[in-house]
Amino acid sequence: MTYRPDILSGQTKPVIRDQRQRRRHDVLSDIHRMDADLTHIADRMSEQGKTRADLGRLLGLDSSQVNRIFNGKRRIQYHERIKIDQWLGEAGVQSQAPTSGIVVAGPNMIPLYGYVGAASEGRLTLAEQNLRGYVPMHPAQQHVREAFALEVNDISMSPRYEPGEMVYLAPNRWPSRDQDCVVVTKEGEGLLKRYVGRDHKTITLHQLNPDQDIHVGIDQIEAIHTVVGRN
Repeated sequence: MTYRPDILSGQTKPVIRDQRQRRRHDVLSDIHRMDADLTHIADRMSEQGKTRADLGRLLGLDSSQVNRIFNGKRRIQYHERIKIDQWLGEAGVQSQAPTSGIVVAGPNMIPLYGYVGAASEGRLTLAEQNLRGYVPMHPAQQHVREAFALEVNDISMSPRYEPGEMVYLAPNRWPSRDQDCVVVTKEGEGLLKRYVGRDHKTITLHQLNPDQDIHVGIDQIEAIHTVVGRN
């Protein structure tokens, strides 16, 4: 798989004061919009006699993940919102514009990419072309050029990271010991794990579910991105 250089770049850039101030406004606006969306969805479900269990079956989520959505701890992703709009008979209305935190590019916004093809031991195929939208950057990314976010799509790091959460990354930044990271292999797989250490041939990563170490040959690594935040 070919990766775009702009995504893997780790160069820094200055961020001026007024940009940081605008970023805070973007975050607050995003939170208010998400609250309004959840209220609207809950009202429409109530009107139609649909339950949270029904919503979970629609999206392929368990009850804990659905509860996280309505408690404001998990964002509804754009592709999920399209399904919800269709389910509620609103296709072509709400789906015309990105919602629930997925917005168009703007100042201090970063691309959100998704994982597809979850497999055993948390090995995921990074779909670089699978752009979900744009989200406000994490404060720790404000001096990082071409920073981006990824949507978690497996349970190998549960309960620390759950499916549907976002991790914010600093591209091509080598992690410190016990820091979380995403390792991209030359085969195009992505591994969200905790960095343990390295020797001259391999790096050691740790995952939580199941609790075990994973060893990856250095010669098999395409890139390493350090996790600098989560949502």
